[in-house]
Amino acid sequence: MLCLCSSLDAMSRDKKFALVTGCGQGGIGEALVQEFTRRGLHAIATVLPSENDEHLTRDGITCFPLDVTKEESVVKLKEAVVKLTGGFLDVLVNNA
Repeated sequence: MLCLCSSLDAMSRDKKFALVTGCGQGGIGEALVQEFTRRGLHAIATVLPSENDEHLTRDGITCFPLDVTKEESVVKLKEAVVKLTGGFLDVLVNNA
């Protein structure tokens, strides 16, 4: 489970994290993570395991595979995101 922090905790952290699911090429998810990156957040994107993530990683966006129909995929994403963020997300967009 991700930590839910108070707004004061979130404000005191230097690095802000934004997670957007469903970031296939040319879609709204891709546009959102690119905008979050431009605004200085550490953007995290998910793409289907069968999709290429080069369009995101070349811009410095952290990518993980995610198939929301498979519980194991969701659990792996959660573990990776907690490890990367310390359990704190500032923005979550469920676009998948």
